[in-house]
Amino acid sequence: MSVIEKLAVISDTITKLMNFTLNDEIVKPDFDEYLKAVAGAKNNIQAAMIPYIFERRLTKERKTILQLYTEKNKDITKEEKSILKALSQTMSSVFEIKRVLSNGFELYNLINEKTYKVLSLVKMNNFRGITPAQFAICRIFPMENEHYLLEVSNVVSSLNKEEIYKYAIAKIIEKPEDAYEGNPKKQELIEKIVKDFGNKFLECFETDEVITTNLYADNLINLFNNYCEGSEKPDKKELDKNIKQVENNRYFTVSDFKNSYSDFMEKSLEGFSSHSATYDIGIIYDKELGLFVLPFYQTFCKIYEADDYKSVQGYKDCIKSFLENDKVNANIIKRTAGKYQNFMDRTNEILQTNYSLDELLNYYKSDTIEKKVYSSASVLYASKVFEQMMKSVTVKEEQKPKEGIDYSHVGRNDKCPCGSGKKYKNCCMPKE
Repeated sequence: MSVIEKLAVISDTITKLMNFTLNDEIVKPDFDEYLKAVAGAKNNIQAAMIPYIFERRLTKERKTILQLYTEKNKDITKEEKSILKALSQTMSSVFEIKRVLSNGFELYNLINEKTYKVLSLVKMNNFRGITPAQFAICRIFPMENEHYLLEVSNVVSSLNKEEIYKYAIAKIIEKPEDAYEGNPKKQELIEKIVKDFGNKFLECFETDEVITTNLYADNLINLFNNYCEGSEKPDKKELDKNIKQVENNRYFTVSDFKNSYSDFMEKSLEGFSSHSATYDIGIIYDKELGLFVLPFYQTFCKIYEADDYKSVQGYKDCIKSFLENDKVNANIIKRTAGKYQNFMDRTNEILQTNYSLDELLNYYKSDTIEKKVYSSASVLYASKVFEQMMKSVTVKEEQKPKEGIDYSHVGRNDKCPCGSGKKYKNCCMPKE
């Protein structure tokens, strides 16, 4: 098949997928609801359809739109099957535009730190105004040793580098596997970090599971991070001072978790202790997948420990939260099931279901069963964009003048009243 023929078959297959989405008796009603829920989707149905087709899962078996399309179309050609297989590997990410080519782009993926040469499915004059050094949110897919550009959903100026970095980090947290899929060297680095930090965690806490409250979790995580970076092991008194229990285990909605991409970095830096409510937090180290910080983990466990699970306020919502939250890996559910023999009986009783553990995991956690998904924290430890963003934040914090100090009568060459030992002109004066 020539390049032109290949592009034509790809475009034709995508058109068929779109028509299927608009007409299938199972998919269409769900897509209509999707359009109502997504802001601005009704005004640009075609643009909304691309993420829907490649990210949505339907039916009890959580099948993709591509799987449903394949099952219901028995006359798919060999070429179409090949294209559908390629489309099932689409990657949506944040790219820096390195070069504009005659037939596509050279893109650097900020998330998995790999450069791609991608071919455009449409004429390049559709991308007038896109230049090197800009950033683009794109969807690409591999096929026969080439990569193709399926969608450009947004282009951002190089002047907004900080905002795009925040967005890239938020995407890593949302879907950590995107940071290493397609980049074996990056995965090797993450595996090493997981192993090394796992040993450090056991040395630091002498257990792989620590329960505290959100008021102290930040301190414990900082103590562990400092130890990983070369500081002395924190003494037991200091650790014990930050391991506290909540008075009553109960589950409730924490509004502070609902951050947008634009302010998530600031909210993350404020930490769990800035939240207005008090709740329990489990800090868990999984030897395969890394560090997990799980709000309400102890409450989740109490549901299976208590003789009367109804005494745990919000018990049903708590279980549903752990099952439906993508940040809670299948390994965490397996871990809890291994601790409590009544796990499946009680879960089925509360949810009014009849699952086996495997069926439960296949329904709620299929993504983390089908592939290895490291914890977001472990992936961020290996992320260049996160490292650069944290350096930028640290510099900004250092550049802020110290609060509560009167600088009004300080001379340029006087010692700075902040206590740094430097002259005022070389310290807080520029910050003022």
